[in-house]
Amino acid sequence: MEKVSVLILTGYGINCDVETGWAFEAAGADRIERVHVNRVVNGEVNPEDFQIMVFPGGFSFGDHIASGRVLGLKVKKEMGEKLKKFILDGKLVIGICNGFQTLVKMGVLPGDEKDVFKKQVATLTHNDSAKYEDRWVRIKANPNNPSPFLEGIDIFDVAIRHGEGKFIAQQHDLRMIKEGNMIAFQYVDKNGEITQNYPENPNGSELAIAGITNKRGNVLGMMPHPEVFINGTQHPEWTRMDKMPEALGLKLFSNAVKYVREKL
Repeated sequence: MEKVSVLILTGYGINCDVETGWAFEAAGADRIERVHVNRVVNGEVNPEDFQIMVFPGGFSFGDHIASGRVLGLKVKKEMGEKLKKFILDGKLVIGICNGFQTLVKMGVLPGDEKDVFKKQVATLTHNDSAKYEDRWVRIKANPNNPSPFLEGIDIFDVAIRHGEGKFIAQQHDLRMIKEGNMIAFQYVDKNGEITQNYPENPNGSELAIAGITNKRGNVLGMMPHPEVFINGTQHPEWTRMDKMPEALGLKLFSNAVKYVREKL
């Protein structure tokens, strides 16, 4: 049985690395290393020693220019070949919030099956509300998306905390993402219906997109923070519920660990 090793990138204003490490620990990963980006760049840490790479949430480089832009340029230029090999080898990558923004700004998402760093075709921009959104929302997984991260996940409540979470792209690129089943998560209302309405859709994302994957499904990016829902007591309404809510944020990480053990 494969031992599961997780590489969590940090530095330059990334600040959700500890929480994400706890999530993978709770999910049963055997080895979790929080590593400054520069240690990968200079060869001190080799991504080939890991099966899961994480771009956590935070405010890399203070969101200057645009959220995720500067970190994306740095990663693409200085460790792009290492990331490319990691993805093409079928290993798992997840970008959460600022990490999602970084993957999109690099062109990794939605990306291309052969060209990992396809030119950028989408972005995440300022919320329609023109303010920072810090609360819980409801999202629904796409049952047709092949990503191992999504196995057994349908609708769940999850935290958001972002000011630039509105996913936009040209219509032909949105169509490509939708028809290619690369939508991973969409914002839904209390009835589980996909919605463009605020506040259920907290940012105005086109197609109510909360997260996408590449075509293969081994790279996932999402604006919500599953790492803050790894225990039922973290749900803000748990004391008012008839029973303890299932921590579906934890399931996403458990799915990744399970996939590595069984498939890689």
